[in-house]
Amino acid sequence: MLFIRPEELKNGMRLARPVYNDKGVLLYDINTKLTRQRLDGIRNFGLLGVYVLEPAEPAPVLTAEDMEFERFQAVAVAELRKEMADMIAGNGVKSIQKLSEEIIRMYGKEHGKINFLKSLRSSEDQVYKHSLSVGILCAIISVNMGLSYMEQVNIVTAALIHEIGRAMIPAKILKKGADLSEEDAYTINRCEIEGNELIQNDYNIPSITRIIVSQNFKEISGKSPSDAKLLEGTKVLMVADVFDTLTAMSVDGEPYSDVVAVKYMLSKEDRYDKKAVGALLKGINILNPGVCVELNNGEKGLVISENKDNILKPVVLSFKGNKVYDLDSKDDAGINIQDVMKSMDERVPFTPEQQ
Repeated sequence: MLFIRPEELKNGMRLARPVYNDKGVLLYDINTKLTRQRLDGIRNFGLLGVYVLEPAEPAPVLTAEDMEFERFQAVAVAELRKEMADMIAGNGVKSIQKLSEEIIRMYGKEHGKINFLKSLRSSEDQVYKHSLSVGILCAIISVNMGLSYMEQVNIVTAALIHEIGRAMIPAKILKKGADLSEEDAYTINRCEIEGNELIQNDYNIPSITRIIVSQNFKEISGKSPSDAKLLEGTKVLMVADVFDTLTAMSVDGEPYSDVVAVKYMLSKEDRYDKKAVGALLKGINILNPGVCVELNNGEKGLVISENKDNILKPVVLSFKGNKVYDLDSKDDAGINIQDVMKSMDERVPFTPEQQ
């Protein structure tokens, strides 16, 4: 799967993901082959780009739940953008709790694992898509930790608004990416502080939600004392926040895989709550059957059986000699998953000079 900008799209390319507008209307379905008319449509809709399948790559099978996940994200991002704009304008919260309850209704119940599909972010919509994704992840984690409904509402609401300060940053600064001046860095820091204060001063927001946002803000900014006692909700938010940050698709850089993100969190047990990480792994598919992986012995293979007790140690069928590795057994001790395969296309690329 490749991300292609509108100006680089060509006739005959096939879409790897469905495309919805902010009303939830399906514009183009998965595996749609691009024509000149469809290319014009994608450019006219103002999309930053689309995911296309590689020439040798089969179209992935999306379930009805996967399609609804994509549709819901498109609609909810538009709602969250409006809600944040109202808060910044001084109109207070209006329907943020309603959105939280809708997220919990859809993803805060024990329903088995879902495919957590990443949405592409740009500087213009990053804060809204990130906040929504973190909210969904918080709903998934909190239910798998056995937290009550009201705890879930407080946590998901905190997730939706925890980065409102970044929505206050001038667009011209966001577009610079990492190329920031001292003045830009000062402006960003000031906006983040003002965003946190905006939340803390709005007494229509439940007090527990405000505490979760405040604790998370202090942890990220390094202002929290080492002996600070974090709420369970804060621990959930921190895990959801870093997981989405590391794995988010962006036009500006290559994301980490889910596997690498999980390994990172598990290596930082003093910062990321192990129970919350475990609850995340109970709620989303990461190394389920069908995923292609790279092993630390240099081989590549296919996951054929998930390990529910240790998600990072499934049974893998190696492409080299069809050898089966049970990564949780003593016989295959020392063999681990390095990462997921970045591409299914194993053909050797040639430069124009080599052709």
